[in-house]
Amino acid sequence: MMEPNATKPMDWESLERQDWHLWILAVLLMFVLGVSLLSFMFPSVFWLNEGQTAATPERAFFGFCLLLALTLVYMLQRQAAVRRLKRSLYQAQVAAIEAEQKLHLISLTSLPEVSQFRDSLAMEYRRASHTGDHLAVILVDLPATSEEELGRTAHLLHGMLRPREALFRVAARRLGIILPAMRPADASSFATQLTDQLRRLLRGEDVSSTVTVYPEQAGSLTELEGRLRTLVS
Repeated sequence: MMEPNATKPMDWESLERQDWHLWILAVLLMFVLGVSLLSFMFPSVFWLNEGQTAATPERAFFGFCLLLALTLVYMLQRQAAVRRLKRSLYQAQVAAIEAEQKLHLISLTSLPEVSQFRDSLAMEYRRASHTGDHLAVILVDLPATSEEELGRTAHLLHGMLRPREALFRVAARRLGIILPAMRPADASSFATQLTDQLRRLLRGEDVSSTVTVYPEQAGSLTELEGRLRTLVS
């Protein structure tokens, strides 16, 4: 996953313009200096040596003119090649950003909602009550962020879950996590960990979480649902 503060397309455009301005300045300075030098060489080659054999200075003069022209052409060709490569990198980054945004949107839209959350909670409760295991439920309250930020959040949380653990979208800005066979201390530690990571992901935004564990905090499914009903309704 790419970092939140990754270079934006507009940053690339600005950097490319600045680089192009520097290249224009470099070529212009080289041209001005070359022409100035040639203007100083011209009188000494063609005027001051009048009446003398000047084949060698003339050849040197025209050779220098040719070298200057070839150097300018080479610089322009290299700049064109660099610009093509930079454009390719820019387009690849834009494609990667768009693909990441689509992935985050899919992670958000594919989340089961509150009805599936209740069904899964009832199923995991029956399993926990029969086996004597614990059952933890974490509700994560998120700030008023964009759909892209919510998708990134869902993608991050998916990566933190183990098999049988499930993530749900129980409200517009609230996610629910069902954690089978997780004790209260482990559930609290996990809630603290994911809250800290979400705050870093959302750049310090206020994120809170609520932990409910069976059987310590709720001895039956009715009591467990009652503790969660006011939050998920």
